[in-house]
Amino acid sequence: MVENVRQPESEAAVSPSGQYDTVGKDIIRGDPNGFLRYCLDTENVEAIQILETEQPAVHWYRADSFIHANVEGEEAIVHVELQTHDSRQVPMPHRIAGYTGLGIRTFGMPIYSHVIYLHPNAGRNDPGEYVQSRPKHKITIEYKVIRLCEVEGQEILDAKLKGLIPFAPLMKPPEEVSAKEWLRQCIEVAEAIPMDVADKPNYLAATAILSNVIFRFDDIRETIPEEILMQSEVIQHFRELGMQQGIEQGARQNAIENTIAVLNARFPNAEVNTVKTILEAMQSLERLKELNLNASLAPSFEAFLHGLR
Repeated sequence: MVENVRQPESEAAVSPSGQYDTVGKDIIRGDPNGFLRYCLDTENVEAIQILETEQPAVHWYRADSFIHANVEGEEAIVHVELQTHDSRQVPMPHRIAGYTGLGIRTFGMPIYSHVIYLHPNAGRNDPGEYVQSRPKHKITIEYKVIRLCEVEGQEILDAKLKGLIPFAPLMKPPEEVSAKEWLRQCIEVAEAIPMDVADKPNYLAATAILSNVIFRFDDIRETIPEEILMQSEVIQHFRELGMQQGIEQGARQNAIENTIAVLNARFPNAEVNTVKTILEAMQSLERLKELNLNASLAPSFEAFLHGLR
């Protein structure tokens, strides 16, 4: 690559948590057949129905997408798990084993599971299988690992696969093509995909949001006019969500600052700053408001500390 405009992993979380999964699932819903043909590497597959993961048994495990499909003449379930970074709390093989068992129990059909890693640093050590080798209790569950950074992106652009093009900026560009130029080419192809005029802003916004996994937003904004993005229901949704989170965050910060100010005024000789870290770790706005009142009423700093327990 001639030019590197990709953002470090620490900068990737500029948007609301879970938005990459949400957008990715919406793209899969919009063109499941193209996605299935790529994942299963066969033209003999057709989506029958996108299965809602809101039903209690499935939603409990937060599986991403279950698609009821006809795979080479046999009805089956295709499971697609989108993963931005490595699964740290629960290893991915354990998660897929759980999803597979859940899918078999819920749908009673063969399961084809896939894990798609969005970030180039993710999935390097995913073995693609869960293995339990205990005598008389052996279990082996295989699944397909797809790291987008290893996928030849030009092939996807050339095939004009509607359901995969929004993921193309995360794929491997041709040699000697800079990152910024690759992003521009992907956006150009996305703009040229035939669809209803009303659907185009959402499609481009989805491409922009997924690109943000590795690209700086300023580079994305240079490629997609902001007025087009602002027409998107997807952007409006996340914007409103961000505003709501921002309002609550502002209220939390005000409550913390007010509490520290009251404690400093009432107990000037106390180590008030030691409390700030404890308050900042609290997520409940109501609890912070309660402590703000306690700061005004506590007979001593020690009494206020006791109320923190």
